[in-house]
Amino acid sequence: MRVAILESIVMPAGHEVEFDRILINELKRQGHEPVLFVPENFPFKVDYAVDVVYLEGGEVVTYAGASKWKKPFLSILRERRRRNWFTSAAQKIKEHKIDALIIPTGTYRYIKALLDTPLKDSEASVHVIFHGIGKGEMDRFIKQAHRANAYKNLYLDVISLRDDMLRSDLPRVRKILPPVFLPSTELSEEQGNDTISANNTIKLGFFGQFRKEKNIERFIDAFVSLNYDNSVQLVVQGATVKPEDGALFESIIKKYSQYSNIQFIHASLIGKDWDRALLSVDALLLPYGAERYRYHWAAMLFTAIGFNKPVLISPEINPEVLEQYSIGEVLNLDSVNSIGQGIQTFVENLQHNKEQYNQGLMNANEDYSHRALIQSILNV
Repeated sequence: MRVAILESIVMPAGHEVEFDRILINELKRQGHEPVLFVPENFPFKVDYAVDVVYLEGGEVVTYAGASKWKKPFLSILRERRRRNWFTSAAQKIKEHKIDALIIPTGTYRYIKALLDTPLKDSEASVHVIFHGIGKGEMDRFIKQAHRANAYKNLYLDVISLRDDMLRSDLPRVRKILPPVFLPSTELSEEQGNDTISANNTIKLGFFGQFRKEKNIERFIDAFVSLNYDNSVQLVVQGATVKPEDGALFESIIKKYSQYSNIQFIHASLIGKDWDRALLSVDALLLPYGAERYRYHWAAMLFTAIGFNKPVLISPEINPEVLEQYSIGEVLNLDSVNSIGQGIQTFVENLQHNKEQYNQGLMNANEDYSHRALIQSILNV
């Protein structure tokens, strides 16, 4: 099949870039021919090594650097251009003999826009991918899904571990399982991408964007209270965007500088640097739960699974995963003492019961595979 991926989100790196890479690489592996549909002058951050078709309708609209007064205007402009791109895509599907179109990151606004364009009547199947639907979004999603139900080739595919978006009268609203994020093939072969290492040192990793509300100091205080020597180490990476977050992270680095078993990385890690950092640790820490993670799949959790790293995780983060797979432990975040107890139990399990985690990670990788993702989308 010739499968077009319509991407209109500009990101320097991160989830959207990696998700597009998953789609394109797995489509190729399964013998399909992926093609990228993008707005004119689209600023690629990655070379996906596929044909690119440019859509009419204007360039991507971003809010980067815009004042709060300008954002309402940009929002209207973005909605108008989205309709232009969808209209152009409907024509490009015919010109390039496309069998299926995937819109990799959608919201209910995308459905509204799409239904105003000829794309709704496409002879190719059109798949809008939703990365979870929060409690506050559900009613708006269902309203638009009912409108979309009249169009037989339009599929609303929700990446989720929950069933609350499914309706018997909406047969083309479908639940598909999240995919794991994998290290690059070269690094995976270079470092073996082993599950938990057999050496005597346990290295715990906290990775991702640093924000004040993640309250990382409380977790570090709990780790320090356990008085581990260098046989148990902690790596804390913080990618900061706002100057105030950068200053706070630097102050945290200074505060804990006397601990030789704590390493800080104040930098954005992209590509192979990100892969190497994750592969260098034995387990990943996700102690920053928020209620939205019950509804949206957590990219860091599925990164941990793909990199074969057990997790110490907040109870809000996709609880269905740990209920089904023995890949780590849930952390009680009530106090520094409860966090410390959780870390201690987790480290002991890594030292003495690593086989159960290794088996759980193998099972989860099979069920959340890229192969399963593409088959779920294209199997109509």
